[in-house]
Amino acid sequence: MRTAPRFAATAALACAAALGLTGCFASGPYADLSGSEVADKSVDALRGASSLTVSGKVWDAGKPLELSMAVSKAGDCRGTIAGQEGSFELIRNGEFVYIKADEPFYRSQMKDLPKAEADGAVKMLAGHWLKSKASDADSKELASLCDLDELLKDFDDSKGAEKGEVTSVDGQKALTLTTKTDEGTETLLVATEGKPYLLKAGVTGKEPAEISFTDFDKPVQAEAPAGKDVIDADQLG
Repeated sequence: MRTAPRFAATAALACAAALGLTGCFASGPYADLSGSEVADKSVDALRGASSLTVSGKVWDAGKPLELSMAVSKAGDCRGTIAGQEGSFELIRNGEFVYIKADEPFYRSQMKDLPKAEADGAVKMLAGHWLKSKASDADSKELASLCDLDELLKDFDDSKGAEKGEVTSVDGQKALTLTTKTDEGTETLLVATEGKPYLLKAGVTGKEPAEISFTDFDKPVQAEAPAGKDVIDADQLG
């Protein structure tokens, strides 16, 4: 009986001719896009948001960090970063950066100083807001944490992403995209309803990481701290 397969082949050819090879057997969310195209679309959507919050666990210089950072497209931000060498709060408001770090953080930054000098600096700075200009050489790395484009650069290479199942992230339906790398498997979860935001990203391997993107277009509460709790770096000499 060759009628059934011949009919199926004829139908497939007719469908391809009518829809430009895109429509008949495509199914599921983003049916007309490849996995890599969906990934690119999701990152573009993040860049189009006026603000968002990025939170989760990552690695930096071989050490794990936990972060939660609300960032606006204008460059304002507020959040916290914690690791094995201490933690700090960060605010960027306009041209200024404010950091409030704990004692372990400052100790890790002053390992090469004489003990008496380090003790004095830690006593003065720990638990207080240190204010500096975002353009200062010592502040540029901190200021870059408030740059939305900079934060998203790691997601620009989506070659080889493959579509998977539809799951959910905090009640939102999301399409799973996976990419195999030498280091492990990268997984992206992309919203299938509303704007195609990247909702969550993770990677397995020696340095596993997982981050989430939330609070799209919500105002960032980045009011500048004031009062005696603020130390102006320019006054320290």
